[in-house]
Amino acid sequence: MKYIVLIFFLFLSGEKLYANLDSTLRLTNAIYEGDIRTVRVTQPQSGFAFPIVTLEDALGNLRLEFDQLTAERDYYQFTLILCDAQWNKVPMAKAQYLEGIGYENLENYVFSNSTLTQYVHYTQSFPTENTLPKYSGNYILLVYRNFNEADIVLSRRVLVLSSKGNVDISINQSNQVEFRQENQQVNFTFNTLKGYYIPNPYQDLTSVILQNGEWVSAIDNLKPQFIQSQSYAYKQIQGTQFSGINEYRSFDIRSLRSSQAWIKKRMNIGNQKHVWLVTDQSRGYDRYMPWSDYNGRVFYDNKDIIKDTMNNSNGVSFESDYVFVHFSLAADLQENDVYIFGELSDWRINENLKMYYNADLKNYEAVVPLKQGYYNYMFGILNKTTGKLDFKPLEGANSATENNYMVLMYHRNQAMPFDELIGYGLKNSQSKK
Repeated sequence: MKYIVLIFFLFLSGEKLYANLDSTLRLTNAIYEGDIRTVRVTQPQSGFAFPIVTLEDALGNLRLEFDQLTAERDYYQFTLILCDAQWNKVPMAKAQYLEGIGYENLENYVFSNSTLTQYVHYTQSFPTENTLPKYSGNYILLVYRNFNEADIVLSRRVLVLSSKGNVDISINQSNQVEFRQENQQVNFTFNTLKGYYIPNPYQDLTSVILQNGEWVSAIDNLKPQFIQSQSYAYKQIQGTQFSGINEYRSFDIRSLRSSQAWIKKRMNIGNQKHVWLVTDQSRGYDRYMPWSDYNGRVFYDNKDIIKDTMNNSNGVSFESDYVFVHFSLAADLQENDVYIFGELSDWRINENLKMYYNADLKNYEAVVPLKQGYYNYMFGILNKTTGKLDFKPLEGANSATENNYMVLMYHRNQAMPFDELIGYGLKNSQSKK
């Protein structure tokens, strides 16, 4: 109970509970201040939660959204920083790779309404005419305060594509017998457009594979095995395998008035909303059971408000409340730390989603403040050698699991020190085509 009360007061006081305190720029998805929550970059038309846009149609076709847990608005700007295929900052001035003055004010905001937790919701379509990329490639979207790029609020990875060919992807069980029941093997072929040549493919052509759009487990810097005319084939037996893991767990807090999936109890404590999830069980040795999931993502929604469908608008973004979600996992004490993982953790090891062992109940527990929505998640154990999470002990691993795979193809610009994104492919592991 003391732990719950501590989390509660830190949350209300705006302490930097939910972010790294180091304000040094990290060329990845990161939150730098504790009162910044629920950060998303999507395609506004489709809602697709992978931040990629074509160079030819980039203007205004991505949307940034986030909340700041405060009763007053702040003054933010944003810019784009060009990076190479390995996400290293490119030594070029902004005027060389951006149209316009190179930054834009973030002026679209709305105050929360009818919520116990006060916050300001910010929304911004980008790129704008002042931040329009001249080249395809990797960019960091940087949000900062009062025209000071050292006063960083958040950063997001963004991709700008100028397609020079198509990526044909195949997903199968591992070719290695010992991994066949657990791993998925991703092979692909990049076929360039007629007339587009890559003189030094083994040196200048770089590929990256992502599972479900997250960068932590990405396989990068692959080189083609076979080249025939303008076709580049990646058919490695090793090196392109991912653990199939398992279908993600889920819970639903879109409504705080009616019963929802996997919710055991709801209470108001200290004028804040709390929900307790049904205690999860370890799946490390369970037989694989298929079900539909959201591949680790979050769908923010509120079923308790009246939505104005006539005007194609609703109050989900500013009328949804923050809820203290109580997680519990029935499991033996592990040698290393256990974390909750998914889009809710920003696809990284988040110390604020670390679980603590309750020896009396023999459960791992955590209390996490989350905005109303439908959530996917899973549990991982920190591997101190690799610095990554190991999901197999608590979640199992199966090559039949449904996953999305994305392949990115980069070509080194011959005149400048960066890599252009020239190919993109997306395929589901259960797709027959």
